[in-house]
Amino acid sequence: MSKDLSPYGKFKRFIRLYYLKVIRLNASPHQVAMGVASGVFGGCFPVIPGLPLQTVIAVIAAFVTRGSKIAAIVATWISNPFNWLLFYYIQFKIGVFLLPIDLKFDPATWQVTDFMEIGWQGITILMFGGLVLAIPMSIISYFIALFFIRRHRRRKVLRMLARRKKI
Repeated sequence: MSKDLSPYGKFKRFIRLYYLKVIRLNASPHQVAMGVASGVFGGCFPVIPGLPLQTVIAVIAAFVTRGSKIAAIVATWISNPFNWLLFYYIQFKIGVFLLPIDLKFDPATWQVTDFMEIGWQGITILMFGGLVLAIPMSIISYFIALFFIRRHRRRKVLRMLARRKKI
């Protein structure tokens, strides 16, 4: 079996590694799925340099929902450097639509360095937009995670039973 050392291949291996870590956690499927949902919830908030806001929100949400804290921390990677600008754009558009804050800023031409220049109004818009985005995404991620965890565990049990039958 040859290893794909391209950036896409490395990224694929990275995702698979953390998928397996979450799937194999020693907790009930509900607890792991709640942890994933908590992590996605926290991951929908903007990344503020120097402040682990996403992780803090995810772990607090996992405590509140009695979900897996490890799954929550791993699932915050729903937002990652590859999609931050897309997340910020969506959060900004949602926040501007719902909040009566007038901010002269075009997120379509945004660069990461502009983050520090948008001020508290911009951060408020991003935080509110992130909250609105986080609620449906965390609910959806709960059911997706629950499906995959149950499927993985069911297959594992069937493999174990097949091995016993051979003996």
